[in-house]
Amino acid sequence: MAQMIQQTEPCPICQMPVKTDGAEYVEKRDGQLYFFCASGCRDKFLEQGCCVKPKGRWGRFLDRLAKANEKEFGPSGPCCH
Repeated sequence: MAQMIQQTEPCPICQMPVKTDGAEYVEKRDGQLYFFCASGCRDKFLEQGCCVKPKGRWGRFLDRLAKANEKEFGPSGPCCH
């Protein structure tokens, strides 16, 4: 069965809508095209051996929070005295 490509497809990593017409980051796996919002999402997809389970809104929030904490407090986290 042929893949039906819409005007926008969700990025398989972050679920952000990506315009398929002239998309910059596209990969083909197992006969299916995947469209990515950024090179980082495409690279993460390529690192995975199989299909990537997309993170939900909560998972993306926790990733951003962890990065902000690491930037603020360092890799060991905040120190409680």
